[in-house]
Amino acid sequence: MHREKMSVAATTYGRMGGFGRRDIDGLVAEPYALEFAFLPHQRTVLEHPGGRIEDMPILPHSGGAVGCDPVRFMETDGPSEFVEIRPASWLRQEVVADMRAEATKDHERLWNRKDPALCALAMRIRAHAFGGTPLSCEELEDRLRNALARSLEAVGAPLRPKTERGLDMRRVERVVAYIHAHLADDLRLGTLADVAATSRYHFARMFERTAGMPPHAFITALRMDRAAAILQSGGSVAHAARQSGYAPGHSFRSAFNAQFGRSPARYAQ
Repeated sequence: MHREKMSVAATTYGRMGGFGRRDIDGLVAEPYALEFAFLPHQRTVLEHPGGRIEDMPILPHSGGAVGCDPVRFMETDGPSEFVEIRPASWLRQEVVADMRAEATKDHERLWNRKDPALCALAMRIRAHAFGGTPLSCEELEDRLRNALARSLEAVGAPLRPKTERGLDMRRVERVVAYIHAHLADDLRLGTLADVAATSRYHFARMFERTAGMPPHAFITALRMDRAAAILQSGGSVAHAARQSGYAPGHSFRSAFNAQFGRSPARYAQ
């Protein structure tokens, strides 16, 4: 478990095996925190204030916002890898004010969203936790403001101008699903623009406004995520490279080291 506190937010990156009620007291997700899960779960048991129990699945590479009440994670059906971001109260208040979202700020829990902005933020926090490319306070604030704004828009806050928010959610979901399905292939910007049904001229800029990182950086981060999963399951470095769209060699090692702060071979140990 890696925890860090900056002036704009406190972040947690964690990896653990499946746990049950007899094993721990539970992990508490604080009000208004953003949560992201890298791994899927068919069954996760949550406890809400007042003792209400909820049984729910969690999709891979998904997340959302906790809402106005804390939630205790009591049980999962397998290993977990997750990121939690707890924004400073002043930062969230500024985002709410900028978006004129007073009517929706105290929303219910929002979960299982395939939001590239939150995914990109979670992958940067994980890279920082592993000793990869450092995450500055300024970068964290910029990415967090975008992720918070997108979560508020998802619960009914007024939409920001398209020039600020980028692609709409339907186009984003199509593009991200296509990227996941073709990580081992040669992904071209023109093809992604066609999937999004938007101009090839504007696609890269619009995607970066949506996710907070350019398409090529987003694709690289997802490819390294796949490579890490293959290495964790016992796959070879060469197999991990090929399944992630790379030939085994320096380029793959360099990209992996930037994400995880170590070589693929060392990560697999």
